[in-house]
Amino acid sequence: MAKKKARVRLVDTTFRDAQQSLLGGNLRSDEIIPIAAKMDKIGFAAMEAFGGATFETQLRAREDPWDFLRKLRKVTPNTPIQALIRGQNLVAKRNFADDVVQLFVKHAAKCGVDVFRVFDPLNDLRNMEAAIGAALKARKKVQGALSYAISPAHNIELWGSLAKGLADMGCEEIVIKDTSGLLSPQATWELVTALKSVVNVPIDVHSHCSSGMAPMAYMAAVEAGAEILDVAMSPLAWGTSQPAAESVVAALHGGEYDTGLDLDTMWDVQHDVEELKRRHLEHLNPLADRVDASILRYQMPGQMLEDIFHQLAAHNAGGRISEVMEEANRVRRELGYPPLVAPIRQVIATQAVYNVIGGERYATVTQELKDYLQGLFGRPPVPADHELRRLVLGREEPITIRPADLLEPQVENSRQQVRKLGYEPTDDNVLIHLMFPSLAQEYLSGPPAPTADKSGPEPVAAPKPEQARAPAEAAEPSPAAPVSTAEFDVEVEGEVFKVRVTGAGMMVTPAGGASPGGASAAPLPKTGEGTVIAPMQGLIIKVPVKAGDEVKLGDVVAVLEAMKMQNDIVTTVAGRVSHVYVKEGEVVSPNQPLLAVG
Repeated sequence: MAKKKARVRLVDTTFRDAQQSLLGGNLRSDEIIPIAAKMDKIGFAAMEAFGGATFETQLRAREDPWDFLRKLRKVTPNTPIQALIRGQNLVAKRNFADDVVQLFVKHAAKCGVDVFRVFDPLNDLRNMEAAIGAALKARKKVQGALSYAISPAHNIELWGSLAKGLADMGCEEIVIKDTSGLLSPQATWELVTALKSVVNVPIDVHSHCSSGMAPMAYMAAVEAGAEILDVAMSPLAWGTSQPAAESVVAALHGGEYDTGLDLDTMWDVQHDVEELKRRHLEHLNPLADRVDASILRYQMPGQMLEDIFHQLAAHNAGGRISEVMEEANRVRRELGYPPLVAPIRQVIATQAVYNVIGGERYATVTQELKDYLQGLFGRPPVPADHELRRLVLGREEPITIRPADLLEPQVENSRQQVRKLGYEPTDDNVLIHLMFPSLAQEYLSGPPAPTADKSGPEPVAAPKPEQARAPAEAAEPSPAAPVSTAEFDVEVEGEVFKVRVTGAGMMVTPAGGASPGGASAAPLPKTGEGTVIAPMQGLIIKVPVKAGDEVKLGDVVAVLEAMKMQNDIVTTVAGRVSHVYVKEGEVVSPNQPLLAVG
């Protein structure tokens, strides 16, 4: 008699990946908690609602991600809370020392995380071992995630080896994490079948509907033996999000893959999520809320295509899109076929644009590309092109050790810094300071002042960050503030203009003319070893160091805002800061020197 197949389990992503993909992570804690309490009755295997980029967006909204996690845990006693952890990066965009990883995971477990999903953009298992070990020490379930990619290097043998390595580390489930929506039904069936033959743990398939193939891939997955699928409530499903939970439940109902979930318990939640989406239509990305078949043509995630379109538009070179797409694939090949996962996909997209519009390949390179070739991101599937490494790094050899082995312990130093700022050095505060030092002081200082910014709902006045916010349109105008001045350079058709904005209006003058103070702009310093340069055009919002300060490898020395995101700029050498070339509030160009170390 044939053995009856176990029910397929569903992991809900509505409040992490789904809202991050479609709404930019802009849902508020007090909006999520009541709906999560209702979802607790549905019977999901887990609710992914912590980690990823949502940690940062909560801080920007002056909300406490740790307090949110504790509240969420209280209202979902029947559903495990799942967190997404980017290996040694945790929830940020740079490597942290092992003591930070251990504290973060331990604290997240204490606050309510039951399942840790750990991945690395390069599938470098060395970058995942500290987080996996910390989660196991906390006696929590660990999922090891494989960042899916299509390339000559990504064959069945590689996937099987990686899955076995994760299982040997103690991962209780293996996740095929397809952030690009590139999993076809055939590839899914072959991959799940292969993994089932080498590991004796459940397989979870996570895909995005960007290309339109995810529902078909999910059906192939369960037929091949996958036990778990990632879904989202339908109002925040589809597009760059996951397939809809209701649709998957209905499709599998009554067959051997039945989920056992009752659709009748979902309709009330579906209505609430629909209302929530309507309240956040200003945050809904129209490019994300649809199927984009061009992903199949270029084999690139939609977010990467969008990055390239924006960069070409900024250079008035939109007609060169085909050249850049071809160049992006060439750059990826030369870098060793890394998966097109953040932040690697941004590195490749930016470099491809520079290579095309610059007239000469690699005449301009970003600091991130140098870091990648130095091995500071980890080990790619195959070694990067030797000639490219020599061109970019010169005689400098890439590291071969685990990148985090270069970092000294960071927790105690951060505790001292938080204390010096005048705040209690609790684990909550210390971890916020470590993850996003540029946001920490502003966040810890209390609720924001009233603002007329229409980019999203902001509080009018609130004694605590987690209190409910009044609609933006209801905000009263704030009292007149002192007139502020901002200056920046704008390039129009090859000519650079200096723009000076004050409360009295805007003045535009040729950049080559005299500055407001009467002095001509000084020439930019030359770059050299130890020079930290801007990876892209943006606004310098923080320079936490000054000339004479000692810095260690990996220290944040500047924070640059670009494309509405704050990027920590770190030093790749240790030593004393000799010069600081920029000021806070200054707009910088790609490859402009920011400061020098040594």
